[in-house]
Amino acid sequence: MAVLLLPPLSLSAVFATATGGHGNGWLYEVLVKVGVPDDSATTISNILVRPLEIILIALITWMVARLGARVIRRLLTTAAKPATARSDSPRAELRVHSVVSLIANVWRVVVFFVGAFIILGILGVDLTPLLASATVIGATIGFGAQQLVRDYLSGFLLTFEDQFAVGDVIAVNDTSGTVEQLSLRVTRLRAADGTVFYVPNGDIRKLGNLSRGWAKAVVDLPVGPVGGADLDDLERALSHAANEVARLPRFTHSCTEPPEVLGLVAAEGTACTLRVALRTTPKLRDPLERALRQALVEQLVAKGHWPTA
Repeated sequence: MAVLLLPPLSLSAVFATATGGHGNGWLYEVLVKVGVPDDSATTISNILVRPLEIILIALITWMVARLGARVIRRLLTTAAKPATARSDSPRAELRVHSVVSLIANVWRVVVFFVGAFIILGILGVDLTPLLASATVIGATIGFGAQQLVRDYLSGFLLTFEDQFAVGDVIAVNDTSGTVEQLSLRVTRLRAADGTVFYVPNGDIRKLGNLSRGWAKAVVDLPVGPVGGADLDDLERALSHAANEVARLPRFTHSCTEPPEVLGLVAAEGTACTLRVALRTTPKLRDPLERALRQALVEQLVAKGHWPTA
């Protein structure tokens, strides 16, 4: 609003002279020198100069709005290229295009708004009451809507950086679920038990996306105390069972690496814990873990290291 409080731009002010005390510009001075009366010179000067001022301001406003929007599009599109390249969402480019277009349109509206105020000032409209009211109202709204502004700004950045999309499974703070809706103000999540959570975007400080790239199905199995030889035998059996699961038709295309038998990861006086991991896609992680757990338990039962009763 500080820009709008400046005196209105005027060509006659630019070309005004200090002599004569009229301040009506060079055209007025020329007309007076050739013998035109003061009132007539002032009227002619206003009739000819003010339309030129308005046309010039309108032209400058149009140029600034157009060139500024073009610069904004170029800069933001260039800045968003790394995030778009990292994203596996087919809508990433469309999302960036939509956000950039929105910012460019906001720039145009602001520039045309300022240009309209300048033209009203040239026409002699007293803008002081309007500007004072707008300043007070804007300050009041801005002070009371800080959280809302933060939500919208965070939502814009989340959308621009493509941190997650509708359908992704994410973990936000202490909440996790599937994204059902993403707006500039709030993100709607549905948890595994069906509960719907509404998370304001301004409250998202730490976010984990469970649906991007690859994932690992990790299964920990507690067994009874085992010796060194028994442990080696168990690891070979678990490796065989994991490889059999990885070769199943529904998993063979998603398992891009051999299973990892990490062996003993915890040991207590009465139990030991063995871990097996298998790399897959995020979508198949849960069904792969279930299938892997079943096959591994069957191996432990066969080896006598899993209670059957």
